[in-house]
Amino acid sequence: MKMQTAWIDRNQLLEAAGDYCNPELISVMAASRTGSIVAQASLVSFWVVVRGSADLDAREGRFHLQAGEWVVLEPDSRPSVYASRSSLVLGVMMPPAMRARIRQFTHLDLHTGRGRLGKGEIRQCVQLWRQTGIFGRSGRAVPGDDVNPLVPLLRHICNVQYDFRRMIDHCPGRSLRRKSQVFDRMQRARLFLEGNVDRNVRLAELAELSNVSTWYFTKIFHALYGEGPQAMAARLRLSHAAHLLQGTSLSVGEVGAVCGFENNCSFSRAFRERYGLPPSTYRLNAKAFTTDHANPRSRERKAVLAFGT
Repeated sequence: MKMQTAWIDRNQLLEAAGDYCNPELISVMAASRTGSIVAQASLVSFWVVVRGSADLDAREGRFHLQAGEWVVLEPDSRPSVYASRSSLVLGVMMPPAMRARIRQFTHLDLHTGRGRLGKGEIRQCVQLWRQTGIFGRSGRAVPGDDVNPLVPLLRHICNVQYDFRRMIDHCPGRSLRRKSQVFDRMQRARLFLEGNVDRNVRLAELAELSNVSTWYFTKIFHALYGEGPQAMAARLRLSHAAHLLQGTSLSVGEVGAVCGFENNCSFSRAFRERYGLPPSTYRLNAKAFTTDHANPRSRERKAVLAFGT
């Protein structure tokens, strides 16, 4: 097993092409302060934002990751990772065959999906990446002299997925390998929904992505997540709409269009069913709530008026 490190900083760009496909090679990466990493080869990848935020474009869609969020992607995802100003993103890229080697060295599996780290786990991530010597020089890939830090680093990456273990047990299959395979396919479909909240994803797309029939996909997806793919898609799109209503100046109609609704009426109807309020009222209430929390004296005045004292 070999290692190389690359720290891409301040507008630098790294294109990971075919020379990264060595079956013995693991690449430990970092992108900071508007640095970018583009995977042009078929590589399994893990990314975690430890400071600031980052944008990630992949076959599964577009993701805006905040500090603490991590994602594991399949080989054909070919992600492009863009660190924002004052951000730090850490990553690991490896050929697909390396997954079996990880199981050999860590006795753990690496699974497709997305999650969030606590503050202590983020600090541990930074320490483990530092031990690989990644921040020695920037701008290009550098062969690692000592591969010993790789094992604790890979073990930590697998351990952050501890919530996945009980979910795998609910997947069909006679062996753990088969259960894990089904789980990864469902996880990828879920990532696809999360990365495409700007449109109405067809069920056939998800089944094709998972390489199973529509009937089988719907059955397993519902059993695993407690809701069907279409219900989850609607929930994610409306959640995204609520976030835009709170944090942007887009009009209600524009928010509905950005979230893939055909017209303002269908958006308002779906939003009211989900949140019990029309989008415009939801926005006003969210702004009032934010103002009250930002100004304690305003809350006190409203309390005095409410109680008449």
